[in-house]
Amino acid sequence: MKRFLTLIVALFVGAMLFAATDSYVVDSIVGTVTYEKAPGKYEKVTVGQELSASTVLKTGLNSSVVLKLNDKSITIKAKQTGSVESLFAAAAPAKGGLKKQTIVKAGDAQVADGNREGVATASSRASEAKEDFTWDE
Repeated sequence: MKRFLTLIVALFVGAMLFAATDSYVVDSIVGTVTYEKAPGKYEKVTVGQELSASTVLKTGLNSSVVLKLNDKSITIKAKQTGSVESLFAAAAPAKGGLKKQTIVKAGDAQVADGNREGVATASSRASEAKEDFTWDE
């Protein structure tokens, strides 16, 4: 019975190890990049090293590291500290990318009846505000 229970526990532990999440692989390093091996103890990262998602990375001044997860490759830039997962998520581009902003030209300001209205500027607002006050001299 003890052997059977030991076998079940060993199979469970083995299954948990194989079911672990993917690891992050260090593709390239520039400058000084360290990881926290033990609380408060940092060691240098090497190319090809596999890091877990909870590993704390620290990049130095003028340093960067390229990490790969499956088919994605992300560069973590200088002077950053955090878990690999949080740094990877912060460095990943946002969904949808950048949005293009349109610039309104002075000729685009028209009222519903088709007549063009002047575009308000700081000087026009100041002159309008000046008319609202009476000055006693």
